[in-house]
Amino acid sequence: MLGSHADLRVGAGDDCAVCRIPKLGLDQVFTTDPIIEGVHFQSLENPERIGNKAVGRVLSDIAAMGAVPQWMLVNVVAPPTLEFQILEKVYTGMGALCERFGAPIIGGDVARGEKLELHVFGTGLLPQGSALLRSGAVEGDAILVTGPLGGSFSSGHHLDFVPRVDEGVFLRETGWVNAMMDLSDGLATDLRHILNQSGVGAALYSEQIPVNGSVEAALFDGEDFELLLMASDQNVKKLQELWRQRFSRELPVIGRIEGSVGDVRLDGGFIESKAFEHFSR
Repeated sequence: MLGSHADLRVGAGDDCAVCRIPKLGLDQVFTTDPIIEGVHFQSLENPERIGNKAVGRVLSDIAAMGAVPQWMLVNVVAPPTLEFQILEKVYTGMGALCERFGAPIIGGDVARGEKLELHVFGTGLLPQGSALLRSGAVEGDAILVTGPLGGSFSSGHHLDFVPRVDEGVFLRETGWVNAMMDLSDGLATDLRHILNQSGVGAALYSEQIPVNGSVEAALFDGEDFELLLMASDQNVKKLQELWRQRFSRELPVIGRIEGSVGDVRLDGGFIESKAFEHFSR
């Protein structure tokens, strides 16, 4: 039921929609994400951290495309009992992260509701046709991840994370990445999005997955906001070496693209998705 247009390159189903800007040689990416009290954060959380998470989730989607962040809009839903100073601190947290990545908040709206909600919309830019999509993985690709996974809620990482914007742009510019997305729902679930859209399967190796805690946590906890990517075997070593030079840390291979469409195997055994579902019982 969604619309279409001649300049729409990628619609719903990826981290961002991608639209062509005619005559400029650029594509613009669009994404939006809500965070809601009681679902994504608790009412007593530090408001600056709430703000960081609100815009960080959108910036992470933009990073997953390899785009440079551009503009941000924020719609606020708030109960009339909310102290205005708390909302100011939320904006302080949002503004700090937006300033870091050069994507100012340029507008939005405010409405009354039962609990605090922040609905953030963002745009980004990149060269025409260069967006890194979920649909580009091919048989034999290596699977890599930009950082450790798991334990995000227990450690507070889900509020304090820094979106991998610089890393996303770097990975796109190498020209060696076939597919990419950010990890918000857990490795086991998010990997399947790439597998289903690319028409492939995957084998993961538990000893090679960087973890905070257990492999189980890395697979199913979610809200890590690292980047998951695929690159062909012939380019992996070059990619890892350039990555180490640029970011002074490792870019580990955690698996390989192989097997039946949508199947995820860990050390030879099949694993199921156990991600959080908003409308499940």
